[in-house]
Amino acid sequence: MCIRDSFYVAHDALQERAFRRPGFQFGWFMTACEIGTMAACALIWERSPGGGAKGHEPGGDAGPRRKYLALLVLTIAVSQGTGSTALRHVNYPVKVAFKSCKLVPTMAFSRYIVRDGKRYGVDDYAAALFMCVGLALLSAADLAAHAERDTQAAGLMLLVVAVCSDAVIPNLQEKLLRGLKLPLGSMVVLSNAGSFLVVLAFIAATGELGRAVAYLRVHQDAALWLLAQGLVGYAGLRCYLNVIRGLSGVAGVLATSARKVVTLVLSFILFKKPFTGSHATALAVLAVGVGLGIRAKHRKPR
Repeated sequence: MCIRDSFYVAHDALQERAFRRPGFQFGWFMTACEIGTMAACALIWERSPGGGAKGHEPGGDAGPRRKYLALLVLTIAVSQGTGSTALRHVNYPVKVAFKSCKLVPTMAFSRYIVRDGKRYGVDDYAAALFMCVGLALLSAADLAAHAERDTQAAGLMLLVVAVCSDAVIPNLQEKLLRGLKLPLGSMVVLSNAGSFLVVLAFIAATGELGRAVAYLRVHQDAALWLLAQGLVGYAGLRCYLNVIRGLSGVAGVLATSARKVVTLVLSFILFKKPFTGSHATALAVLAVGVGLGIRAKHRKPR
């Protein structure tokens, strides 16, 4: 998990770096670049001699697979697009906090999507609560330290949509991988390729595609940052999906929530943000949540 988290930390840092560039306001275009890069990388990996083409699990009902894949395509597009676009209106730590709070709805959705009879104990819900509170406090502390940044209602609404969509994604992935036995590589290629086409059609219709291309003609190095973000995002995704396939969607979200702390700390270091007592308190609350989550996982029979 440490390798996966390193990739995602790098991805988050690159995303914040992109939105700190003067004039960069293209969240949906960023999403298209990232998802398109992931789809291309997944396709290359599947067709390589040592890739995932070997050992695919046969069987599975094509009808349910198509239905859940279609849902996954839409939720990935909506989650990624709204989350990236929200950075035009809110501070980066606010996005991190909102996205990390998806643990609770992920646990709730797992009962209706995966339907494996899974039950969660007091430690699970306590971990979710402490994580959400800790990350909310952390984002509030950062906002207080950067009062000049305006947190607009539009950005918060976009984050609500992103979190709700993001909470569905790991459960759909778990359903496809473990319930319907869809090969991992096939799911990554199909879901990201489909999401890329959806987002591409959207930005073409809204005119953002043309504005973003014009921006990249002037700032050509920005294209390299977007490509790097997509590459490290794909590497993290492969590791993340292996966690979901081997454990569960909730396990993947739990580990991801712990990684968010590193992302925020790195954000303070790289972009020279002040670290106050409120930040320290929030990190302490978050650490309790992570500890409870680890304890809950170790106490459950395998």
